[in-house]
Amino acid sequence: MKILFVGSVIKTEDCLKNLGPSVAGNKMQMGIIKGLKKHFGANLSILTERPIASFPRENVLYINYGIIELTKNIIAKKVPFINIFILKQLSQIFSAFFLICEWIKKNKDEQKVIICFNAFPYIAIPVLWAAKLFNVKSICILADPPIDSVSRGFLGKIAKLIEDKSTKKSIKKFDGLVVLNKNMIAEYAPHSKYIVVDGGFDLEETPHTPCGGQWVNLSPEEPLKVVFSGALVEYNGIVNLIEATKLVKNPRFILEIYGYGPLENYVKKISEEESRIIYKGKVSNTEMMKIQQNSALWVNPRPVRDPISMNTFPSKMIEYLVSGTPVVTTKLNGFTEDYFDHMFVFEDENPQSMADTIDYILALDRNELIKKATNARQFILKNKNWDVQTNKIVEFMNSLE
Repeated sequence: MKILFVGSVIKTEDCLKNLGPSVAGNKMQMGIIKGLKKHFGANLSILTERPIASFPRENVLYINYGIIELTKNIIAKKVPFINIFILKQLSQIFSAFFLICEWIKKNKDEQKVIICFNAFPYIAIPVLWAAKLFNVKSICILADPPIDSVSRGFLGKIAKLIEDKSTKKSIKKFDGLVVLNKNMIAEYAPHSKYIVVDGGFDLEETPHTPCGGQWVNLSPEEPLKVVFSGALVEYNGIVNLIEATKLVKNPRFILEIYGYGPLENYVKKISEEESRIIYKGKVSNTEMMKIQQNSALWVNPRPVRDPISMNTFPSKMIEYLVSGTPVVTTKLNGFTEDYFDHMFVFEDENPQSMADTIDYILALDRNELIKKATNARQFILKNKNWDVQTNKIVEFMNSLE
């Protein structure tokens, strides 16, 4: 069987070089690609549309056709396009369509499946056109729902409305869907065949540090570092977390915030006013993983009722849990019951309740915290690694034949 993966994957180390790439989205694509490579070897081909902000936000007018080495023994063909708004989307669609058709014709006598990452028009339209034209099975890994969470100007809002309408229409046309949260099926494609794959972890990145984070060698006067990392946007709950921080009683508590986004200036201003809130900006993924393993507590304050929260799974939670540091989170519906034994939960999202929960956790016996973090790492490594998760995708793909 021949497999074509169509996405927006780049080298991990390139994710912070331009505006546009999503570190979490890129890691998910890399995990799935590595898993597919183990199954299909040379029968796996990859097309990628480089994620980059349009000119003039990025001083790049054109992305050339070419080959990039994503990691050792895994290469991808770049989809060429003009990096100017509207021309960008159109050139991506047509360039990808012709490259997909070229792949199909090259493998005309083989059984084929096209897997794409997300259903945005510049990915889904060329995949669905080619799949219909040549009667090829198509599967969409639907990580990001068509929900607008960013402030935009007038033209941006119109463009996003058109994109979302196209995305919703495309979702229903795939032969199968891989979703992070089953609610996404009920919302966008109630009659589609699907499986739930709630993120994954690359076993090559397994940490070798002892579990327990900061609790392993904590000195009596050392500040207790509670850490948030992620996009600084409303739906990640950063504003509510900051309000909760002001109410935490533990005198050793500090909050470190990593990331960037629309609320960056707000976070910077607060960090200047509140001595216990420290804004660290953006760091590389490698550095972030080191920070994860040397903290007292990781926090995910994402609001439960937010539309994005209700239809996705917070992929960063996989990294949090495997870090070996205790984790506290809101009770998102994307979590299955097997997660809750391995993390602490905010039962209420009001700032005072969240502050009380943080105080409670920081006052627990260190051995209890280390044990919980150890069990969490083992749970993820055993059940949520990309080998296990990709096996599910391959089995699902075979069931569609």
